[in-house]
Amino acid sequence: MAFSAFFFAVMAAGAKLLGGRISAQEVILVRGVLNAAFMLWLLRRRGLSWRPKRPGLLVLRGALGHFALSCYFWSVARQPLATAVLLQQVHPVFTAVLAAWFLKEKPGKRFVPAFLLAASGVAMLVPWGLDPAAAARPLAPILVGLLGALFSATAYVTVRDASRTEYEETIVLWFPLTSIPLATIGALAEGLSVPTLVEWGWLVFIAAAGLLGQLFLTRGLARVPAGRATLANPLTVVFGAILGWLAFDEPIGLVTFAGGAAIVAAVLLAGSGKAQTEGAAPEALPPE
Repeated sequence: MAFSAFFFAVMAAGAKLLGGRISAQEVILVRGVLNAAFMLWLLRRRGLSWRPKRPGLLVLRGALGHFALSCYFWSVARQPLATAVLLQQVHPVFTAVLAAWFLKEKPGKRFVPAFLLAASGVAMLVPWGLDPAAAARPLAPILVGLLGALFSATAYVTVRDASRTEYEETIVLWFPLTSIPLATIGALAEGLSVPTLVEWGWLVFIAAAGLLGQLFLTRGLARVPAGRATLANPLTVVFGAILGWLAFDEPIGLVTFAGGAAIVAAVLLAGSGKAQTEGAAPEALPPE
């Protein structure tokens, strides 16, 4: 999960570096095509079938992941990288709620204070005027970032459920397979642009980072309860803040720092208790 956090932060930084010339949907489309080709090769090399036992669930997972990524990239392009990453980190709290609802994985007694901490952290990121730098920012990127976190949480719960019957590689493959047609429609609607050679390099870089993040994420979610598997993801906040500072010269204000600390504390608190119902997937998935 720690490796997943690192590669997802790198992916976000790469998407931000492309600026507004290439739309988020076009980035997701190229990423999806490259990742699908690689995963098909990997499945064939390992002698595994690309056909899932529950295709409807994996299509749902792919659609949720697509909308989550779309919100995330849109949010990243319109606000500081550290803030966008912080908003995305609310998803473990959402995951705990959804896992308790759909998978019967009880979040524990610490969930309520964790939820309140996360809510207070998000409130600090909203441009209320507490931070002069944040007060001038629009509200829409924050709301879209939170929506992306909710989509991510829902997608993670479906991954957790799918890992009981599907190979990890098959789950990862069906994310781009589902995302490609959705991203194609979105890219055509926004207008296609022809990437330069340098931009193609960044697109390949984003695809590779996203694929590695997805592989590590799926492996982690297959082995521990969904509400706790995302416990390592606050590391993405650290990676995002460092990359934002190094690549984009984005300072972190005191209020933003306090809000981030509250969100990280909420995620750690939500997953620190002893699991009441493990329900973990087996170490090896059943043969076909």
